[in-house]
Amino acid sequence: MSLEISKTVEGWFIRNGEAEAGPFTFLKEIEEQADKLATDLNVESGEILQAIFRLKVTSHGAKGKETSVTPKHLEHINLIEDPSLTTYPVVVDAIVSSTSIAYAVPKSLALIIKGKDDSVEEVQKDIHPFDPVNIKLVGVSEDTKHFRLCRFFGVRNNAQIEENSYRTVYRIRVRPPVFTLEQRGGKIVDERNFEYKPYDIYIVTEEQIDFQPSSLIRIEGLILPHPKTQKITILGYDIEFPEEISRFNLEALKRLKAKMDPLTPKERVEWVLTNFEKYTHIIGRRNLAFNGFLAYYSPLYVRLNGEVRKGWVNNTFIGDTTTGKSETMRKMIFLLNGGMLITAETASQVGLTGTATQAEREGWFVDWGFLVLCDRKLLAIDGAHKLSLPQWAALAEAERSGKVTIAKAAKNEAYARTRQIKIANPVDRENKTRSTKSLSEFLYPCQALATVFDKVTIARMDAVAFADQRDVKVEEINQLFRGEYDVDLKLLSESLRWCWSGYAHVKFTQEAEQYLLRKATELYNKFYCELVPLVNADMKWKIARLSAACAFLTLSTDEDFRTVTVTKDHVEIIVRFLEEEYSKAGLNILAQELRHEQLTEDDVQIILNKIVSATGGRIDWDEAKEIIKFMVLHGRVTRDQLKTEFGLAETNELRPLLATLSNERLIRSGRGLYPEPKMIQIYKIMTNFIKVTKFTNQKREGGAPLAKTKGGEGFKKMFGNHGNLGKTEKPEKKPVSETGSSGRLLYRECEVCGSPYGRLHLIPGEG
Repeated sequence: MSLEISKTVEGWFIRNGEAEAGPFTFLKEIEEQADKLATDLNVESGEILQAIFRLKVTSHGAKGKETSVTPKHLEHINLIEDPSLTTYPVVVDAIVSSTSIAYAVPKSLALIIKGKDDSVEEVQKDIHPFDPVNIKLVGVSEDTKHFRLCRFFGVRNNAQIEENSYRTVYRIRVRPPVFTLEQRGGKIVDERNFEYKPYDIYIVTEEQIDFQPSSLIRIEGLILPHPKTQKITILGYDIEFPEEISRFNLEALKRLKAKMDPLTPKERVEWVLTNFEKYTHIIGRRNLAFNGFLAYYSPLYVRLNGEVRKGWVNNTFIGDTTTGKSETMRKMIFLLNGGMLITAETASQVGLTGTATQAEREGWFVDWGFLVLCDRKLLAIDGAHKLSLPQWAALAEAERSGKVTIAKAAKNEAYARTRQIKIANPVDRENKTRSTKSLSEFLYPCQALATVFDKVTIARMDAVAFADQRDVKVEEINQLFRGEYDVDLKLLSESLRWCWSGYAHVKFTQEAEQYLLRKATELYNKFYCELVPLVNADMKWKIARLSAACAFLTLSTDEDFRTVTVTKDHVEIIVRFLEEEYSKAGLNILAQELRHEQLTEDDVQIILNKIVSATGGRIDWDEAKEIIKFMVLHGRVTRDQLKTEFGLAETNELRPLLATLSNERLIRSGRGLYPEPKMIQIYKIMTNFIKVTKFTNQKREGGAPLAKTKGGEGFKKMFGNHGNLGKTEKPEKKPVSETGSSGRLLYRECEVCGSPYGRLHLIPGEG
């Protein structure tokens, strides 16, 4: 019956093929009248529609000559929602954003017909790749599949159908390829004002396909309503991977290389930055531009000194508002035709890592987030200071391993070798709304990093560019811009594709390696700061990654574009850039100030004496040490915690104690009291004293162990914690001598007098 229907519909098509409206319009009319035609032919309307689908993909003209219906090319996948395109073939690009679910569906069928005389007749029939029945056979039970195959043959449900061969149908989730995303009115939209949302589609194939998240695919297929949910989907019967077919334009690369060859690496960088400034009309922010280009052109891996490590970089823009940070990245994305710029709000809604999602009756799959979708590409996060703690944790794990792991209902792992640029403003931590601050409010601009990022995140940053509103005068911004940029600047998009393709490998010259290692040591000695560890022991790899990126940017390659050579000139450019940027931010001064604060045992003694003196002896050495220990081990304490734990009076003890600790830069205030590195160092020195002296609880002669009195503990038990009721006047302490026969103080109870108040005596012959 289906064959007769197909011939009937095809006959109608041929008879009307030369009509003025054209054959495709006639097919649309048939589709609209499918129910009426099905009634006339005493069949189901699905049979009529199946015949129409076949004719849409491979149709015949009025004279019987085969003519292919040309699929319509869509510029954006959201256009599949156009109702006039339903059931028509289209071609559209999309980004794979999930793991795939594979189904085996019948390809070739045989209907077994038994006659009354026990004769057996076998009717062969194939299911075409573009037939909608392929979706109807996905994720159903055996009984449901048999019922639908019977409908496909146009026979009763008790018919015997054999499945001779199979094909695979993949279910994947895709998203549109985009450059920028932002939140508008509760929706996330891209640069073309299309809403950013996923679509679940089906790919029919005769072979196994490995769908990698973040891969760009070109789908040719029919737009259909899903048979279960009526959601719009695509039944794809042809698929390509454009990134693998065409990596880069070799002729464009040769043209750009011919322009750069006569120039030195430094002059090439200058040419790029000068023309980019003309292209963007952003004045005086070349440090941002260069930092951005270095992130873009970093390779996936670098080899240095016989060792291979990751090459993709993690750079940061931080500074005042309206200094061109976001606009620099937006213009760079459109120039290079690659990468993605999202906002922190977008990252919160869509996700950075991924989620486990359950398809209705079709199993679980992982819908990957931006870090995976931008694997081997670049992701810029605008407003990074607004990210939540779980998002920071996700970023940290991806930066560490280059992978994202989902260990939920749908367990999976995907690469996240994502070049990152975080764009942030300094944050006022004292304000509950976490409002932003300007760099001018910091003694040294580099301190702004600590208001947004933790030390681990700062240490993993390869390069940071600071944008201070004081760096560029208003008169420089508000002037008539003259001059046009060199049109060859747009060829950088091809050099970026070449860089990202992995076509070339990186090679360091011996001179460059030696110079790099020497400069890494010099930068560490000059800029290492525990509070802002931008420059650390990993500095040689940071310089190596950035130098390799500089070599790619300047097309420092051979004639066949197979080898990129990093020379001493490239390393010099990077070292000079880092030195200028970090010196301008005051990192070298801050590092030297903290470096001179290495404490000695005598320094600890003097600080403890200051605490005793400031409180008039009410807080003794033992109690001061316990307070320091308490604050260091807790990391954050409040004034009430200190008062309760140690029974401190507000006026005579707590206030002078905190004043002394603050003056000595041992604590900092915020939403609590936080120990500074100097206090931690004091605690370590005190702990070392205890270990050295093998402190044991001394006993009085002929009696039990001497009880210690900590923070008026005995009085608190007697009177409770009622203001000054828990305190008592302690004996006046004499200042502890800073010299003695042993030349050292022992942090323990005195063996001579057994003083419970920490009155220390120097014991000759010990220490």
